[in-house]
Amino acid sequence: MEFKRERRTYFWRMIAAFVAMLLVQSSISSPALSEEPSQSVTGHGLTVYFGLMPAAIAEGIVGDSTHGVQPAAAHNHHLIVAIFNSVTGERVTDATVMAKVSQPGFEFLEKPLEPMKIADTITYGNFFDLSRPGVYRIRLDDARPGSARPIMIDFVYDHPITGHRP
Repeated sequence: MEFKRERRTYFWRMIAAFVAMLLVQSSISSPALSEEPSQSVTGHGLTVYFGLMPAAIAEGIVGDSTHGVQPAAAHNHHLIVAIFNSVTGERVTDATVMAKVSQPGFEFLEKPLEPMKIADTITYGNFFDLSRPGVYRIRLDDARPGSARPIMIDFVYDHPITGHRP
């Protein structure tokens, strides 16, 4: 039981660290960082910061989350996004977000990104099967109250070969 509590604490610390990284990244701009792959995309008045982490980090506690129980597999990953108004810098907390994750030549996966309250902030996330290495296209449909239609934001994620970390 103590092991489960330690894993739960570790998971939430990882999430809090990720959110803190997103906040710091949004305020830092340096030439050294411009050489790194972007973990954000801006368009249609929004800036979206995103990240993917192996589901194994969340193993043992996902049953307590709003995402439901996830099968324990090495290729399951958790997509997390933080959405901001690119003009005002205000965090978007009232969106209904759908994500389509696809890889050329394969069917796409579509799931809602569920709101998650972490460290008094709202992020959105869900689990996806990334069993093949390569480039994944991710499309977010961000529906906001009072909007005529969802805003679509596209970005790519280059999933590394299993066991290879640059």
